[in-house]
Amino acid sequence: MKFCFRSKVEPKENPIPDWLAVEFSLDAQEPRCYKIWVVPEIAEVALILGTLEIDPSVEGWITYLKSLGFEDVVQVSCKEFFSPRADRDR
Repeated sequence: MKFCFRSKVEPKENPIPDWLAVEFSLDAQEPRCYKIWVVPEIAEVALILGTLEIDPSVEGWITYLKSLGFEDVVQVSCKEFFSPRADRDR
């Protein structure tokens, strides 16, 4: 399970759960947005234990993210998020 999303708004009142990683993007190539990715090692365990009760499909994650307060959530390629960082860190 490796899902990545983009959102224009981060929730202000809901804390970000451990199974999500959120980073604000200041990249010149992208519009300013929040990058969100599911941390599979945590999310899979939370699903098995019942701590996270969602449909683990892309649509289920989008619905879940919107319920947390993220807006304009769209799925994006995880490669898009991590490739520039990998190149920059060499």
